Amino acid sequence: MTNNKSDIIIAIFLLCFSGIMINDASNIRDLGFEGMKADAWPRVVLWLLVVMSSVMLGKSYIQFKTEGHKDNNAFHINLSKFKNAIICFGMFLFFLSTLDYLGMLLGGIAFVFGLLTFLGGFSLNLIIRHFVISVLSIGFMWMVFTFGLRVMLPEGEILRVW
Repeated sequence: MTNNKSDIIIAIFLLCFSGIMINDASNIRDLGFEGMKADAWPRVVLWLLVVMSSVMLGKSYIQFKTEGHKDNNAFHINLSKFKNAIICFGMFLFFLSTLDYLGMLLGGIAFVFGLLTFLGGFSLNLIIRHFVISVLSIGFMWMVFTFGLRVMLPEGEILRVW
């Protein structure tokens, strides 16, 4: 069972955040390319977030009113429940901090391999599988962006492609 009071607070926060970001999306500079404007996709994603947050707010508010809410005076945060998420955010912060040195290709492979190995378990068979998945997924993503879309991803100091 979810805590409806926290769902209401989160939905209100997401609605405020979406409103601010929709307003800021109008400041995205149009580079004059043919096709969609530069602010089209951010606005679509943000309006979807507004719709989902509004549904979440309405659903939580109705459940909050019908269940007769009892305050929980013994509220405490158990950080061990969030151990995996905290470690994932820490690994992502490490990935971002080493992006200039390792580059997107090597850093992305190391990041995906590290996450898969941490979350998926340790054994020789699993480590080989995680390595193959990380090389193929990041390699394919890098090829699509570099050769298909002509987007230059950070290349780092170790492996220079161009």
